[in-house]
Amino acid sequence: MDLLGTLVGALFGFALMAGAPGYLVLQPWALIRFRGGWRIAALVPLVGAVPTIGWSLYALSRDSNLWPLTFIFFAPVGSLYLMVLALMRHFALRRATA
Repeated sequence: MDLLGTLVGALFGFALMAGAPGYLVLQPWALIRFRGGWRIAALVPLVGAVPTIGWSLYALSRDSNLWPLTFIFFAPVGSLYLMVLALMRHFALRRATA
């Protein structure tokens, strides 16, 4: 395998592993920190997170060994969204004060 393929695979694996804990930290942080329209935009990932967490808990109650899988696959997407939103907010506030 070439170096680029190895690097892409490693980055994908890291994003998948860091996604769930990252989302669980970023979501409350964004809701506490953001105000106005930014807070409403920070609520968007909950549209996907709440059903996936609900499904995961249901699967856990049925003794499924794959119960966290839906949340594990959703979390990197939610984390990426919140990180991009935080960057957009940072640059928008920076531009407003300049």
